[in-house]
Amino acid sequence: HTAKIIAVQTIGAKQSFHDVAKIFGYDQHDIDLFLNIIKDEKFDKLTLREIYKNSKDFRDLVNNDKYYLEIVSLASKIEGLPRQTSLHAVGIVLNSGPLENVIPLSYDEDGSLIEQFEKDYIEEQGILKMDILAISNLTIIDECLYRLSLRGINLNRDEIPYKDQDAINLIAKGQTIGVFQLDTPKFRSVLKTFKPSNFDDVVALLALNRPGPKANIPIYAARKDGKQKVTYPHPALKEILAPTYGILVYQEQVMQVASKMAGFSLAEADLLRRAISKKDSSILKGMQVKFIEGAKKKGYSETDALNVFKLIYKFGDYGFNKSHSVVYSIFSCRMEYLKAHYPEEFYASILSNAGSEEFNNTILEMKGANIDVCVPDINTSESYFNLINHKILFPLSQVKAISLSMSENIIQERKAKPFDDIFDFVLRMNKYKISDQQIINLIDAGCFDSINPSRASLRANVSSAVAFADVFGGENVSILDPTMFAKPTFITAQDDYLENLNREQNVLGFMVSGSPLDLAKDTIKKLNAITLSELPLSKGYVKTVAILKRTKKIKAKSKKDMAFINVFDNTGEVEMTLFEEALIKSSDLKKSKIVVIYGKYNQKRNEFTVDKLIRLEDLKNE
Repeated sequence: HTAKIIAVQTIGAKQSFHDVAKIFGYDQHDIDLFLNIIKDEKFDKLTLREIYKNSKDFRDLVNNDKYYLEIVSLASKIEGLPRQTSLHAVGIVLNSGPLENVIPLSYDEDGSLIEQFEKDYIEEQGILKMDILAISNLTIIDECLYRLSLRGINLNRDEIPYKDQDAINLIAKGQTIGVFQLDTPKFRSVLKTFKPSNFDDVVALLALNRPGPKANIPIYAARKDGKQKVTYPHPALKEILAPTYGILVYQEQVMQVASKMAGFSLAEADLLRRAISKKDSSILKGMQVKFIEGAKKKGYSETDALNVFKLIYKFGDYGFNKSHSVVYSIFSCRMEYLKAHYPEEFYASILSNAGSEEFNNTILEMKGANIDVCVPDINTSESYFNLINHKILFPLSQVKAISLSMSENIIQERKAKPFDDIFDFVLRMNKYKISDQQIINLIDAGCFDSINPSRASLRANVSSAVAFADVFGGENVSILDPTMFAKPTFITAQDDYLENLNREQNVLGFMVSGSPLDLAKDTIKKLNAITLSELPLSKGYVKTVAILKRTKKIKAKSKKDMAFINVFDNTGEVEMTLFEEALIKSSDLKKSKIVVIYGKYNQKRNEFTVDKLIRLEDLKNE
């Protein structure tokens, strides 16, 4: 009676370029020239032929070079072909009788049924389709509330305030990492134009921030702030559209307009809404006639009726249920409430559930909000992110090569008493078969900083600690009492700040305890440089200071040298382009060096072009 739903992936415009490049060996930079143009969301659902018609940049690229025409010609030949099948992410179908009697089926690996019609076609068969969503944000809320309960704060998830002004203010500032529906870069960029001041603004923004209605966001924001006069398609619609400043935002408004102006019943208005969203021309034609006739009977002119119907038609394809948007907004604002009032518990819960990209973005937002996140501690960290004195500690299980079971072994062992030093730790952990590399990784992660801050010295003693443990630890511990014998002499070594940070990044995935740029804070301040996160907002010639992470030198079609570099600072990571003139003027591109970068950000191409790059250490010679 139930089955999963098949999904057939076809080759889209972007994928066609990737596949052609892979098979024919085109340079990735040439492919990126196309991808940078068509990544604009207005081209998301267009074919290559349609993009050619609608984009001057795309046409110029193809028309002016036979090489690029060849790439597009090949891509267009495979565009639209089926590429592979998969499963609808969350869809299931349900039927009153056995599905094998009514639709074609296949079997999944686990023996469950998969129906063979895609989602739109399955609905035409009259079979019920439902989407069952797994929302990871619910886990974040649950963990946050559990952490709060540990310090005596008991909140019911369904009673968390969602009209809290502190939470709304935090949304307006763009601090929305990890929050349901609000944590995408696209949403945060919209907040630069649209600053929500209350809950209803958030509801409207979630409905507007979609491909079609997004064009109305600047208008909505200007009218909301009193910078633009509010107008209505017809004076009779003022009561319906006043809450959204004269703009159609919700599907419910479409139904109200059809009811008020054309005398539609709500059932008929809902049929109109569905027909528009599905672009069902056979139903729409009759609906348009009925709408105009109904409006004329109510005293409206045919011209006014037709204009309003056209407006409804234009909007309907992208309309959002207000009921849907309200529920989303309640959920989002409740998460933002937890972030505003209990940031440590909230961020700890996000980090415990974040993927690598979200993890890095969360750390950067935390630093901006002055929320302390610390390297793991061998005596206080758990297997999950935990809080000590309002500071978030990395878990032991986050350290490279430290499994969850090894993390639990460390926690179990220290319950008897905390670890005293590196020798005590290695001796007591010997029975768990801990390896030399695991010990070094724990040192590199900063786990022993509270015991001995010199990581170089700790690394220098690993071999002697292991040798000591091999004699007195494990099976021998019951025969020989290690307290009767002197521990090896502790060797001291000189720490290298940059080496420690690079090692820390290698085992934790992030530099937590500091940044190479900390060594150059005074110089950076004197240079008046901007951060990498500020580049997309910059205009004209600017300079920034960052750390060189990766360099890729290539030959351009013109046979000239050029390079792509990846640099990072405390606010993010950016790829930059250097043409031959810039390479000649620049210092040697050596990894991990702090560099001062001069250049311009191209808003249209979303690309930073370097004019000159100088190592910070060489700057005094300039």
